[in-house]
Amino acid sequence: MHKSLIYLDREYIADLYEVTTGQSPDTTITSSQGKKAGAAIPVFSAEVSAQETRSFKLSTLGMLAHGWSSLNAEPDLNSSNFVPEMRSQYGWFNGELTVYQVKTSVHRSSGTNDVLAESEHFQIRQSRTSSLSLITTPEYFLSGLGTLVKLQKTVLKEMSIPVRAFVRVFAAQDHMKQWVAVPLVILER
Repeated sequence: MHKSLIYLDREYIADLYEVTTGQSPDTTITSSQGKKAGAAIPVFSAEVSAQETRSFKLSTLGMLAHGWSSLNAEPDLNSSNFVPEMRSQYGWFNGELTVYQVKTSVHRSSGTNDVLAESEHFQIRQSRTSSLSLITTPEYFLSGLGTLVKLQKTVLKEMSIPVRAFVRVFAAQDHMKQWVAVPLVILER
């Protein structure tokens, strides 16, 4: 499994491990106030924050191996079942991991096009009518694969990696009519 890993959400895997084993991590919660918060009532202050630090005696890969049988038993998702206002759906989605770029522009009366915004994203394309637009965390990509998004404008000509991904799909679509998802585990097929 290790050689096929592309993306691993460490926080999700730690939560899965805690739920499936009942073993709680060593936890430290620290609270801090910003400079403006001195005279503020903490409940009403946006300058107060808390951070939770968890520590397990097992690596993330060890936790994944321990919870793999339950994770692998989760069902495949059928994108035809995705509808507006649905609850988030968790499951496996097979397809091609690709990179795509979106530009928003306006056509001026002078005949010029002005680009208002542009962004690059990862997507998992299952077919011409079934794709997921991914919200990713760069640190969760293994072997630096997250940089492929940035390389799309320069050296990356084409990318299409066959994957099996465990995702959380939200009741949200982008302007290209792709459902928005957060990947939790991505494996190369």
